[in-house]
Amino acid sequence: MLKIDSLSKSYDKGKNYALQDVSFELKSGDVCAIVGESGSGKTTLVRLIAGLERPDEGSISLSGKVLSSVDQFTQPEKRKIGLVFQEYALFPHLTVLENILYGIAKQKDKKERAQEMLDLVGLSEMGGRYPHQLSGGQQQRVALARALAPNPSLLILDEPFSNLDTMLRTQLRSQVFEIIEKTGVTVLFVTHDTQDALSVADEILILQNGKVVQKDAASNLYVKPNNLYVASLFGNTVRINKDLQNAFHCPLNEECCHAIRNEKIKVNPDELTTDCDYITTAEVIKKIALGDAVQLVLKLETGEKLTVTTRDKNIADTINIGFNSKDILEFNE
Repeated sequence: MLKIDSLSKSYDKGKNYALQDVSFELKSGDVCAIVGESGSGKTTLVRLIAGLERPDEGSISLSGKVLSSVDQFTQPEKRKIGLVFQEYALFPHLTVLENILYGIAKQKDKKERAQEMLDLVGLSEMGGRYPHQLSGGQQQRVALARALAPNPSLLILDEPFSNLDTMLRTQLRSQVFEIIEKTGVTVLFVTHDTQDALSVADEILILQNGKVVQKDAASNLYVKPNNLYVASLFGNTVRINKDLQNAFHCPLNEECCHAIRNEKIKVNPDELTTDCDYITTAEVIKKIALGDAVQLVLKLETGEKLTVTTRDKNIADTINIGFNSKDILEFNE
């Protein structure tokens, strides 16, 4: 459905690249989440695919047709790509129905199509209202209806839930993707929230400094991350530096980077048995209650500080902690 081939974009004539040599493919009907911190290239990638920017190198193809390359360019309105933005971008002076009609003004059955979209997003009776008369969640669904009305080949959701509180975001995310599933449209879902990505995506693409560092199923990203950055996105991860290696008496390959996930560190002395390969003593210098868990700030025998989380609330002032060699993540970096 979507093919990105060696895509690059610089805003300062090649001195720095917002996106560099990015390639990936997306199958029809799939939901692919694009995850990365600020400055990773997410927005640039979206703008290139949507036709709001031209690439310096590489190409973008949709359904076998080249949309962008160095010498070819299809205008945004002719790309059959729907966009839902973080700010919704609804016209305040138009009613809900008029907002949806705006993108399909030339269709013969435009009113029927607009009403069909309102029915789809559960706002059948609100076509006469204005955006300011709707809640944030309702405005988001109107934006979705407007993007789906032209029957796009690809739907891009650009940080659509970041303006919402946690409870509403979880509820709306579920509603939005239930609607999307009914349409069968192919989706690129841009987010900085890994929980959003894990909840809905078939695959997740990780961008770092304008480059793709991994594109994989969510389960593989957790079990086999390509680097420490990917590992840290999908769980609390501690890098095992030289000081920690000394503290736990676990000499590791100096040519590699090593890490351990927080949940793999055992902090209850009663559970530390011979199956725990590396053990050390730690002084608890701070306890922070986190509901059903406790965050511990520890000082190890070597003076190194370490922060871990445990569900065991009966923690002494001095404890033993340890982990197994099989749980160590190793990266060639």
